[in-house]
Amino acid sequence: MSLILVAALGLSIAVLERLPRLRFRPSPFLRAHFASDTLYLLTGYVAGASLALAYVAAASRALGTHLGLPRLAGADAPRWLSVPLALVALDLGNYVAHWCLHRVDWLWEFHKVHHSSPTLDWLATFRSHLVEQAFRRLVAPLLLIVAGVPLDAVALAAALFLGWAILNHSNLGLPLRFLEPVLVTPRLHRLHHVPRTTERNLGTVLSLWDRLRGTLVVGEPAADLVFGIPGETSTYPQGWARQLVEPVAGIGRLWRARRATTALPSG
Repeated sequence: MSLILVAALGLSIAVLERLPRLRFRPSPFLRAHFASDTLYLLTGYVAGASLALAYVAAASRALGTHLGLPRLAGADAPRWLSVPLALVALDLGNYVAHWCLHRVDWLWEFHKVHHSSPTLDWLATFRSHLVEQAFRRLVAPLLLIVAGVPLDAVALAAALFLGWAILNHSNLGLPLRFLEPVLVTPRLHRLHHVPRTTERNLGTVLSLWDRLRGTLVVGEPAADLVFGIPGETSTYPQGWARQLVEPVAGIGRLWRARRATTALPSG
């Protein structure tokens, strides 16, 4: 059911992106690398969603069975409370994972794949290396696992999180500034994909985490701005197969550079 809701949202945004009065800038539906990003959607999200929920369920059950931790799944918490709490916990977990992806050099090599997209639209949401997907799905739900949040609440919160991520990556120029004291909007997230501000606006749903860290930037992105990786906007390889192996090559270059540095004679 959650996948159906997300698919319906994605298709709705894809339609709205065709409307000149609503879109941020002109972009064809079958734009460059559409097939590759569709493959990212199928391999990283559609195929991985059930595995992610199975991991949360098994880990939560293990904590309750072997460590005796109290489980929210066994309480009578109403869904109007458990789902928003699950969404906040999931958003915080993803923020921490996203921060790691930017701050840890070898993780950044994998996260570069997401930032390599020259186009932001509903489909660009899903451009993400399989290693990044695995890392996020291990780290982001840790608070949900520790608390033992009911699995149906987790599934709904995950659908809401992904739906908001699709909106934030969309090619829509909606007037949503009134939401920005609380929520991340497409306008704010575009700034995260601009090379000079790529370390800012790391949040997905709530703008709170960036406000607390002092990393929130606001502004009106120009329609002709360039998205991409700092220093590699025009050189990073495109296409699913090439991007599958490029992070490994990047890590190799990092290792050789560090080895060369440590091999230099002191003094």
